[in-house]
Amino acid sequence: MTADRRPLVQMRGPVADRMEIIEPLARRRSVLDVGCVDAHAAHASSAARLAAKGDLLFRALAGCAAELTGVDIDAEGVEILRQEGHNVLCADAATMDLGRTFDVIVAGEIIEHVSNAGQFLSNLRAHLGDGGVLILTTPNPFYAKQTHKIWRHRRPAVHDEHVAWYDPITLQQALRRAGLAVEEGWWIQPRQSLLKTWRRLLRPYFSHSFLFVAVPA
Repeated sequence: MTADRRPLVQMRGPVADRMEIIEPLARRRSVLDVGCVDAHAAHASSAARLAAKGDLLFRALAGCAAELTGVDIDAEGVEILRQEGHNVLCADAATMDLGRTFDVIVAGEIIEHVSNAGQFLSNLRAHLGDGGVLILTTPNPFYAKQTHKIWRHRRPAVHDEHVAWYDPITLQQALRRAGLAVEEGWWIQPRQSLLKTWRRLLRPYFSHSFLFVAVPA
């Protein structure tokens, strides 16, 4: 396969909260939230995770979207969100066929859990309507704090359900191969102690995570 040599998008930011970018794009539009049940604590029950997650992305989207649908493979978490009155489906985002398209698809911290990224991204593209946008966030493998983790614990901090790392270069190529073009890229950096993360002030590439806004190519 011939590599796509088009220039990479210029990364912006950093911003402290991804909702600064997501909220204006999702406001008053039909939104699909992929991986809507937070999975940060891999060994906690879905009920415990959802109860502890006051800043759950899905709930934030519910406050701005005109219409919100959630998808997740976590059946227990899906049922909890349904009991809260949300429209949530239990399905695999890589293979689902919802029979409709959306103005906005949000995939927050999910692609690093996916075994087949190409299939996943292509299926999200198939669910984007005319003029639709895909908003995708993922951890940055070069986050400055990882150096501290390696020095102290001899390994980086990795969620035990992650199967891959992506940076803006590799993920942009994956999106292109799935028929998506990145329009904007943002570094995300929550406010944290500078002692372990000071390098990000000199080079944003050491930021915590990043966000892409992509459209059908």
